[in-house]
Amino acid sequence: MRYEVYLDTIFLIQFVMNYCVFMLTANVMRFITSRLRIILAAFIGAAGSCFMFLPVGKGAYLKFFIVFLLVMLVSTRIAFCVRGVKQYLYMLLMIMSATFLLGGIAQWLMGMLGSSVTASAWPVLVLLIYLILQYAIKQYRMQKCHFVPVTLTLEDEAQERKEISLVALIDTGNRLRENTTGKAVCILETGMVHMGVLQKYEVTYHALGNEEAKMPAQIVPRMVIHTREGDIRRKEVMLALYPGKISKKGAYQMILHEEYMKEE
Repeated sequence: MRYEVYLDTIFLIQFVMNYCVFMLTANVMRFITSRLRIILAAFIGAAGSCFMFLPVGKGAYLKFFIVFLLVMLVSTRIAFCVRGVKQYLYMLLMIMSATFLLGGIAQWLMGMLGSSVTASAWPVLVLLIYLILQYAIKQYRMQKCHFVPVTLTLEDEAQERKEISLVALIDTGNRLRENTTGKAVCILETGMVHMGVLQKYEVTYHALGNEEAKMPAQIVPRMVIHTREGDIRRKEVMLALYPGKISKKGAYQMILHEEYMKEE
């Protein structure tokens, strides 16, 4: 049996699928990367898929497997700047899960719509499903997270104390901890305090695919979280200074680790 394969259609389908899978994976894992990296990784993945349809002669299955493995490793490295076997395996597992989710839903919809729908509709369906899932994830996180007013007591080099008031976002997905002390880390927006105050510790975080990015941090004497049920007072809070805006719209200036919501 002979089949006609249109590489331009294959490339478009794979490019959209790869882009949506990488973006969904980054969103679910809260992994900050650049859109340019995602686009480049999706392009490489789509080009690799087209290459697999070219005539290869003997040993086709082995060559297909080698090409597939290389494309997956390279595109994952570009999209998320992963390092090490453990991180590679974890990211590949998440990518495959997102692929099965998007592909499974799209395949089900194609079956529901019937044979009148052509293969060219696949990228549209995948993109639509991706947007719906992204919206659902955003709404879910908005319900799980809420804002609280916070008062911080800071201490400068002269051991003089001052208080600042701000709005914090309680983020259940914040898992940052300072390596040497093991303390949970809250993240403060740059400009709220002077850089010289926060300099004793460093907190590693992921940003733009760089897992070695660091934030200066310091233990502040006291934090008061003002909730509807009453004030929660915490002492010796690890606070890291993020070099940029935490909220683009300025809705909050601090990300609060949920561990500090528990009264001491």
